[in-house]
Amino acid sequence: MEIQTRREGQCRVVCISGSADINASAALREALLGAVEGGDTRIVCDMAETDFICSDALGVLITAYLKARGRGGFLHLASPRDHLAEILETTRLDRLFSIYPDVHAALSAG
Repeated sequence: MEIQTRREGQCRVVCISGSADINASAALREALLGAVEGGDTRIVCDMAETDFICSDALGVLITAYLKARGRGGFLHLASPRDHLAEILETTRLDRLFSIYPDVHAALSAG
């Protein structure tokens, strides 16, 4: 898995490429929770290039969402591939996260 971050206006965009498996969860935790702890509470996760996500990585997304929300921010998901969208729906996380078709739409909604 590769994680890249960038600023887009008032938001931090976190691009997750590859497999967000158990071995990558620590890096994802560091990127997302580090962003929130550093004051970036408006986060968009670009999942266009994410081909797998494990339960640990989903837990990291939930924790980051709750921490950002607790500080008046958000964590939006953008561009999940069909199989990831199914996972989010099956786990009912689509009811927790705001999910957008692309990063631009997520940033506009922020």
